[in-house]
Amino acid sequence: MATLKVNGAQLYYEDHGPKDAPAIVLSPLLYTDSSVFEPIVRMLSEDYRVICYDHRGSGKTAGTVSPSIESSAKDVASLIEKLEIAPCHFFGNCLGADVGLQLAVSRSDLLRSCTLAGPNYQSDPEDVIKRNDAMVDKVKAQGMRAGLKDFTEMWFGSTFRSTKDPVQVMRREKWMNHLAKMKSEEIDQVRQIFHRKDLSKELGRIRCDVLILCGDEDSAESLEATRKVAKAIPGAELRTIHHAGYALVIEQPEEVAEVIKTFVGKVERRFIHRSKEAARENFLRAGF
Repeated sequence: MATLKVNGAQLYYEDHGPKDAPAIVLSPLLYTDSSVFEPIVRMLSEDYRVICYDHRGSGKTAGTVSPSIESSAKDVASLIEKLEIAPCHFFGNCLGADVGLQLAVSRSDLLRSCTLAGPNYQSDPEDVIKRNDAMVDKVKAQGMRAGLKDFTEMWFGSTFRSTKDPVQVMRREKWMNHLAKMKSEEIDQVRQIFHRKDLSKELGRIRCDVLILCGDEDSAESLEATRKVAKAIPGAELRTIHHAGYALVIEQPEEVAEVIKTFVGKVERRFIHRSKEAARENFLRAGF
């Protein structure tokens, strides 16, 4: 548990697992912090070095929220470079997914793979942006508690909202209480998503392996956007997490961790194989 100065901000991060293992960076959802990854960290840190952090203005990272997805991606890029863990693996959900997509477009050199849950590569029309900004202003004036029910219905699938399982109820109540107590200035974090840059013409720049995740209980609109991302990125894979909506890492962290572990393991084996083949070719070219 430490902080690192990146782009003028002291970014809080946690570093788990063996330091000589391949690294996985976890980027949290909108309105959450690194603690949202606790179940996933426990499962991944046995075999990997796992870095999770708090976005600007949330959790233990002080200051105002980041003004844009691009700015948030630059923070992660700087974190990766300063920790000297490139090329690493990346996972993000919600805001973290949009940050990861921007990172994959602008700094693929830092990534070996990128797993994204709920990304969107298209910008919204101007009238939609204005409507969403007005909604944020209203929520800030009234407080998040007033719109908590609507927000959780957007975030969580029906299974998670109605479950009586004690562990799942604890998770649900933790984050609902967290949302209800949010400060007014923290609510602005969502504007990054509303004002995201259109990446339609830039997805071809991605040079790392990509896995896209979606929940089978997410909204039809969100599912369509997620599937469009998977189709638009050359070579990307698509995987569905069952009994989950949009907030996959809260609803089904164990299944998400298993999916990440399987995908990262496959990418690592492919990398090792290619490295051995390259070494063999160099050996033969040298005339040995």
